[in-house]
Amino acid sequence: MNMMFQPTGQGTSIPAPIGGLNTRDAVDMMAEKDAIRLDNFFPGSTDVAVRNGYTSHVTGLPSSVQSLMAYSSGATNKLFAASGANIYDVTSAGSVGGAVVTSLSNAQFQHVNFTISGGGYLFIVNGADAPRHYNGSAWATPTLSGVTGTTLNNVTVFKERLFFCINNSLSFGYLPINSIAGTVATFNLGSIFNMGGYIQAIGTWTRDGGSGPDDYIVFVTNHGEAAIYTGSDPSDATKWSIVGTFKLARPIGKRCLINVNSDLVLITEQGFMPLSQTLVTGENAPAVAISDKISGSIATAVNNFGDQFGWEAILYPKGQYGLFNVPDSTAGSFVQYVVNLTTGAWGKFTGQNSYCWATLNGVLYFGGDTKIFQGDNGTSDDNENIEASAKTAFVYFGGRGSPKRFTAIRPVMGSDADLPVGIGFDVDFTDGTSSYTPSAASTTGAEWDTATWDVSSWAGTISTSQSWRSVSDIGWCASIRIRTSTKLQQVKWHSTDIMFEIGRGL
Repeated sequence: MNMMFQPTGQGTSIPAPIGGLNTRDAVDMMAEKDAIRLDNFFPGSTDVAVRNGYTSHVTGLPSSVQSLMAYSSGATNKLFAASGANIYDVTSAGSVGGAVVTSLSNAQFQHVNFTISGGGYLFIVNGADAPRHYNGSAWATPTLSGVTGTTLNNVTVFKERLFFCINNSLSFGYLPINSIAGTVATFNLGSIFNMGGYIQAIGTWTRDGGSGPDDYIVFVTNHGEAAIYTGSDPSDATKWSIVGTFKLARPIGKRCLINVNSDLVLITEQGFMPLSQTLVTGENAPAVAISDKISGSIATAVNNFGDQFGWEAILYPKGQYGLFNVPDSTAGSFVQYVVNLTTGAWGKFTGQNSYCWATLNGVLYFGGDTKIFQGDNGTSDDNENIEASAKTAFVYFGGRGSPKRFTAIRPVMGSDADLPVGIGFDVDFTDGTSSYTPSAASTTGAEWDTATWDVSSWAGTISTSQSWRSVSDIGWCASIRIRTSTKLQQVKWHSTDIMFEIGRGL
């Protein structure tokens, strides 16, 4: 092969992959701001940063924590955890105390906060035990009639009423207005659903962003049929009417709905679907999913672990992201797909094996195996390293029409302490597999995977380091790999400078 290159090099700079993770597009068709891999890096507006760590909050629970339930009313704020056959008050950090509710059948509760004239209540159901509620000082079992309380498995507040899903039923239950006990009336939706099954979840949706005549309640079956109603009293035809029925993708799990601003997002087999768009396009248009860009990852998770417990979502405004918890095995392993609430870019968090999530006073918590952790806290994972890895899209520097000889690379990185970072350079869709071990020594040469910048003098402030490294690779396109293992500092990746020569012929 006879290949001629221009005698002088060219330089360019590409941003860090702030476009986020892309598992939808072919590797040769991705935008240069996208990432083929983005594990434990969060895509911000101007850089990607290693996620914050987590710290131990409460220890000594009897089993996996499968429900975290926050109570908030007035000045009283409490966090409760369901583990094994019990519920515990886990508001304060330390070793867990005695159970506040005992002898339960399972720990998988759905819950709402509901305020009436008598005060604020945390109301919980699990489809196996009698419902319970907490009023700020004590737990109690409400007196219910009309249905068997142990069959209520999901709960939602709409128009000052509690609405319930009933085990294996196309009927929903509801209490009188502003009530936490009494007769649970039922309303049968069997005649409007064509595929049978049962109501799996109930959510609320508003078309105008506020409270008023455009507020709707949404009933979703396990087969993905949805019925939307408006009104305030199902027992009065003048105050209750159907808006329509729709066929959607099948929902996953009991915790398949989350309100995002004025919209309602469904966790489904085709991704995370905003109701406002899904009702227009139906189940055969997966591109409307907010998770469209990571559709490859979601499809794999659904196919392998769609029937596993742990699918749920939570908004975390302090961290500026929405988090979707996804099972990653059949043995209690989970990952989180996080979306930047401003840019819509996705990242993937690993190492946080979390069955459930909650916020209390704006602080993020998750339930693990016999422990509860405070998330988004510190620079380590409970004193263990955070393992972060990223790989950019393959970029055709100088265009697709000519090969290039790449000669040097300069990642622009920031940190507040010594910065151990492994760096790799791949051409033409290869994927380097060199192992990375943090080291004080740096290497040079055509293939190099470890570089350490001594930035200990930065004294706790985020500063930028720029060091050129030699490469010697020929190819049509190239990708940059970044990897770090840290529990001592913040790490940010801003951009990467590339030097190359363009070939003139073969």
